[in-house]
Amino acid sequence: AALVLSGPAVAPTAAVTSRPVTASVHGQAVLAAPSADEDPGFLKRRQKAQADGLIDADGRVPGSQSEGGRAWPVDDTGYRIQPRDLEFLGLTQQQVRWWRHYRAPLGTTPHQFKRMSASLFRALCSACERPQDYDVRLQGSWAFFFSGRHKDFPTERSLAGQPVALARLQEWMGSTPPAERPARRPFDSLHKLGMLDETGKPYGPSDGDFQISSDVMVAEARAKWDELKSAGKLSDEDLRKGFIHQKFSFVNRTAVQEAFPDLEKWSIVWEERLGRPIAP
Repeated sequence: AALVLSGPAVAPTAAVTSRPVTASVHGQAVLAAPSADEDPGFLKRRQKAQADGLIDADGRVPGSQSEGGRAWPVDDTGYRIQPRDLEFLGLTQQQVRWWRHYRAPLGTTPHQFKRMSASLFRALCSACERPQDYDVRLQGSWAFFFSGRHKDFPTERSLAGQPVALARLQEWMGSTPPAERPARRPFDSLHKLGMLDETGKPYGPSDGDFQISSDVMVAEARAKWDELKSAGKLSDEDLRKGFIHQKFSFVNRTAVQEAFPDLEKWSIVWEERLGRPIAP
């Protein structure tokens, strides 16, 4: 099975969800900041970073697994990770080197990732005849260091009503002007800030996100879906969402869990070992 440490690039023209005019924090309306993509300063920074070769046309750090390495982490506007960022996020120079040379995604060691990959192969393909029918790629901030363009870096304005997260942001960024901060969220940043989601629950560590593509698995999951549907064992929510997610084109989670119990067990084991959600 193909296992790579960087998934397909996200083009700058991809759809971006703008921030609403107001957001809700514990039931109170708070004026939200404009999207980073609407900031002319970030646009200018992105253009300069592309001209300087810090990011490619898709906003990603140049390099590939086949080339054996990539450049120092920057976001899609050219913000370069600083020593203070690593300190706040709890990351070491060694972990960055592992990430740069595709030895391990953030939040793991090369030894852990090797074991994780081998056990995933066994869960997916211990008895398969054609391993090439399974394509596995890492996605998310543990693979790219920063989240995608739809997840902007928090600001003092967006953290109004969250005093703990606001204090930690100010401790982290100090007097750095907004135009010189990241545009996107670095790995584990919301968790380290102690930021709360819309329900008032603290954000946990960043996911370990695996993207698995396989026509064989889709066919098996479809057969399980039809079986569950005929037996009346699908929830109203599953039926409403359908077999294929309308927005993201993912196969229904219940169908995958029922069709591939070994994959579900694998993710639970590695969630416990790494202390973060694993999303195959």
